[in-house]
Amino acid sequence: MPDVPRSMLPAVYAGDRVAHAFADGIRAALAPSEDCLDRLAEVLDPWAAPASFLDWLAHLTGARVEPDWTELQWRTAVALAPWLAAHRGTRQALLREAREIYGWVLDVKDLGGVFTGDRRPPAGRMLTVTLILGSGEDRLTAERRLTRLVVAHCPAHLPFKTVVTADH
Repeated sequence: MPDVPRSMLPAVYAGDRVAHAFADGIRAALAPSEDCLDRLAEVLDPWAAPASFLDWLAHLTGARVEPDWTELQWRTAVALAPWLAAHRGTRQALLREAREIYGWVLDVKDLGGVFTGDRRPPAGRMLTVTLILGSGEDRLTAERRLTRLVVAHCPAHLPFKTVVTADH
């Protein structure tokens, strides 16, 4: 950081070496904070932030993350978090998170609809989410991940089941 020009101090301190030394000391002490503030936008950007900040960013944004995800999945989840917060509980959010985090294309079956007054949902109404696994994907891991994903998006009053089938 350059020295404080004499004109930045009040005129009474223009020739005061102690005041200039004090100002230089304060400036040196605050320089790291100024650098941090200058880089704040970079730290808050999930695509530019250091990997060590991703856990903090996930917590800050409320991103749904899993410990075994790759760094790219974490960054994607943090970037997607604001949109998901606005659309949580919708079919679109479920499909988008599945596609962007896992690269999955899901088939979602639900009768849908709003039931008020004497109208009731049909007996046995259930959301069914189907994933067709590509080759090389572990079925058990995919089942667990799909179930956690659906739990995050499915309204609490709606029963669901997940189906994972192999692509043959």
